[in-house]
Amino acid sequence: MKYIEPVKSVVLFLLVMLSVVLTFLNWTYTPDYKVIEKTEEKEIQIGPQKKMEDVIRPYKAIYRFDKEFTGTVSNAAMEDIMKSFVGWNIDLVRDNNNLTASSVNEMIRSNNCMTIFFAGEIPYSAFSSIFQFADKELPETTFNRMVIDWSNYNNKELQVFFISSNNQTLMRSHVSLQNANQFVRNVIEPAKTYDTFKEVERDGFTSLYIDNDKVESTKYTYFINEKSPDVFKDVLFTEPNVVQRTDESPHSVKYQDGTSLMTVDKNLKSLIFVYPTAESSIKIEPSKLLTDSFEFINEHGGFTADYRYVSTSTNNNQLDYQLYLHGLPVYSDQAINRITTIWGDNRIFRYKRPYYSLSTDIPSEKEIKELPSGSEIVEKIQKLNNTVLSDIDDIVVGYYLTQDKSKQNMTLEPCWFAISNGVWTNLTPETLGGVKNGLE
Repeated sequence: MKYIEPVKSVVLFLLVMLSVVLTFLNWTYTPDYKVIEKTEEKEIQIGPQKKMEDVIRPYKAIYRFDKEFTGTVSNAAMEDIMKSFVGWNIDLVRDNNNLTASSVNEMIRSNNCMTIFFAGEIPYSAFSSIFQFADKELPETTFNRMVIDWSNYNNKELQVFFISSNNQTLMRSHVSLQNANQFVRNVIEPAKTYDTFKEVERDGFTSLYIDNDKVESTKYTYFINEKSPDVFKDVLFTEPNVVQRTDESPHSVKYQDGTSLMTVDKNLKSLIFVYPTAESSIKIEPSKLLTDSFEFINEHGGFTADYRYVSTSTNNNQLDYQLYLHGLPVYSDQAINRITTIWGDNRIFRYKRPYYSLSTDIPSEKEIKELPSGSEIVEKIQKLNNTVLSDIDDIVVGYYLTQDKSKQNMTLEPCWFAISNGVWTNLTPETLGGVKNGLE
């Protein structure tokens, strides 16, 4: 027993020394930290991103040869026209601030002139990636028609007029062509083989230009591809994880996070996203409005098909992009076919769009359809008691879209449409008999 106390002392001493050593090692230890690479959060892309010129496209071109009009709505022709503009040096000169309809008509029917029609008023800045503008600060105005006079192409010179129907303004520019023969070969010469077009004159209004011959077009049936609304939830909401989903009915679903609301309509295959606190009554300049709207949609790959800019309403900062197929606009009362943005206080206020896209056409369902000539359509319209030709902005061929019972396929029937103040009326035998059927 006499050794117990010395042993305790030794053990205690060893424990104290071990504690001191461990404390020292802990203080002086430097771990070999590895650099943790920061992983960037991958942005969700619903579809491919596009360039501004992909959504700014004309829908019709007419040419004047020896007192005769030819014209086309061909997608390939519109692409060739837009390609021909690349690199043009444009020095804008204001020509007329009070343009009359008769002076526009005279300009368009001048020999050796071509006229390009855009559905909406285009800010000049939208062409900044195509034209080389002499002015660093472009005028905050718009145009919806271009008249190109090629009379002096032998001197490698064109005269270009930019017309705004809404603002009744005219801007002009001289363009020197590096390769005039190429322009004539790619843009002018093909027009000699296009369909004959007819000018429909209207007292006090700009003329309409319509196909003078019967029109052949193809009826299609497409399988459709639907993007899950949850994908749009992840794109549009700031914190998707806190968003609550409510199934209000078999055809309606709501997503909300306390500040934003997204409503899904399964019948129309569309969604509406609203951020209420961004609502603003301050009008935005057309150039900024187009840029902000385009960048917002393009950032998440929202142009999931051939959508083209068609209209602006500066009163409420609204822009619309219409679905096109094979160069023709698509309309329906059974499914949404337009992307609409309303811009608010430095961000999107309202966003309405389809969540479907046309996937693959069914070859066995294709059918060639023959439509009446534009001249026949005009004659029938003139016989209607409730329609005034001067109220119509244009008469065009487009597709009327319907869904089958399964809502998995969509049929696109070529038809004539009348455009009036953004409303498209399907000119069926019933409507030409006096029944109205306006389509947004």
